[in-house]
Amino acid sequence: MDKIRWKLQDFMRNRNGADELSRATLIVGLVLYVISLFTKWSLFYYLGFIAIIYSLYRVFSKRVAERREENQRYRERIDLGKMRFDQRKEYKIFVCKGCGRKIRVPRKKGKVEITCPICGDKTVHRT
Repeated sequence: MDKIRWKLQDFMRNRNGADELSRATLIVGLVLYVISLFTKWSLFYYLGFIAIIYSLYRVFSKRVAERREENQRYRERIDLGKMRFDQRKEYKIFVCKGCGRKIRVPRKKGKVEITCPICGDKTVHRT
């Protein structure tokens, strides 16, 4: 039994292993596969299959630095989404029509004039 464990450890040396992004893509792939079983749509089956294969590719990849960077970008997006969800009752987010930047404004301040910090465009919105 120890010999098998040592061989597996030797095989996984210098490989990425399971990280948050690979786990998320594996879960999405399995969910899509289960949906394909109930709906009989081959599109869900193929998308689930591709997601599972991509997850395994990430786990066994030897390009650890690139996979770490991808995982870091994924975690930043997830953290940003959580932060926005948590602050949805306290702040309202507007999009600047000039440059497309998102501007966060406190709620319940009535009608306010918002100035974009990037392009200087001024608009009036009700919070």
